[in-house]
Amino acid sequence: METIQKISVLYPAIAMMLLTLFLYTKNYFDNVRAAKKRTLNLNYFKVYKGEVPDYIEVTRQTLKNQFELPIFFYFLISVILAFGNVSQVDVILAWAFVWSRYIHCYIRLTNNYVPWRSKFFIFGMIILIVWWSSFLINIL
Repeated sequence: METIQKISVLYPAIAMMLLTLFLYTKNYFDNVRAAKKRTLNLNYFKVYKGEVPDYIEVTRQTLKNQFELPIFFYFLISVILAFGNVSQVDVILAWAFVWSRYIHCYIRLTNNYVPWRSKFFIFGMIILIVWWSSFLINIL
C-alpha cells in the first residue's frame, strides 16, 4: 500500500478530532459565560444535574455525541490501517461520515431542528454500516 493512500485516511480522523476539540473549547467557554452570568450553579458540575441554560445542555450533549457513533469510525480506521488495506472508497466514505458529523453538529448548535439533525445522524450511521460491511466482506 502506498504511504500517500494510507495517510489520506488519517485526514478525516484528524478532522473529527478537530471537531471534538472545538466542542470541548465551546463547552468550556459556554460554562464560563454561564458561571459569570450566574445562570449556572457550580454544583451542577458535581454530577451534571440541575438547572442549566439550554445552550449549556446543547453544547454538552453535542460533545457527548462525539463519543458515541464516531467511536465506530475511529475503530474502523484503526482496523483498516492495521490490515494495511486502505482504498479510495475508504477515504471517500471516511470524508462522507465526517461531513455528516460536521453538519449534524452545526444543526444542533444553531437551530437544532430535530428532523434535519436526525437525517444527518442516520446518513452517518448508514455510511458506517456500509463501510463496515464492505470491510468485513473484503477480509472474510
